[in-house]
Amino acid sequence: LALQKFAELNAIKIVENAEVRNLIIENGKATGAETGTQSFSAETIILTAGAWTSLVKVNNADLPFKVRPIRGQMLSFQAAKRFFRHVVYSPRGYLVPRADGRILTGATVEDVGFDKSVTEAGIDFLLARALEIAPSLANLEVNDKWSGLRPFAADALPVLGALPEAENLFAATAHYRNGILLAPITAETLASKILKNVESRYLQIFSPTANSRESRVKRQEVG
Repeated sequence: LALQKFAELNAIKIVENAEVRNLIIENGKATGAETGTQSFSAETIILTAGAWTSLVKVNNADLPFKVRPIRGQMLSFQAAKRFFRHVVYSPRGYLVPRADGRILTGATVEDVGFDKSVTEAGIDFLLARALEIAPSLANLEVNDKWSGLRPFAADALPVLGALPEAENLFAATAHYRNGILLAPITAETLASKILKNVESRYLQIFSPTANSRESRVKRQEVG
């Protein structure tokens, strides 16, 4: 709601349900984005398409890195009172208490493409992990089940920084299981680069360029 209000106050237009298929590069600069039915122009473009990043082309060519979706299923218990005051972790799962009494448990890690189905096997897995952490949850009702798609790069690291195709084209994606946690520092790092040309070691470590990322993958495989 805060973001929506900020956009309204600053005349920022948000276009929903528009599938960006291609980013336009002209004379070494990104000039806009194309959907199936319309196009948008911009002075700077930041690619933040999450699990769908690799479906976006640059001048109808593939990006220099790959991001694929990893499904995570979750479920929620409903309690009349708060069972926990903090997030509870175990090696195989976690519990997240909400102020309204709900207790969220997650999450599966499944390489199944863009399938967001909620499966019986996934829910059974989550139930077993939740009761392993807190057996008292057995008396609670499961009131919701859902799934989401995490953006995962081959080296399991975020993709952050300038793309070599254009001087004003940036990427911020592949945060995998930590997107909401890393969103503030990601935004701050890119905003400082774009507005003030401030360099950051994060832009070097998580560079989108193919050579640097491939070398990291090879080092991990050797290790």
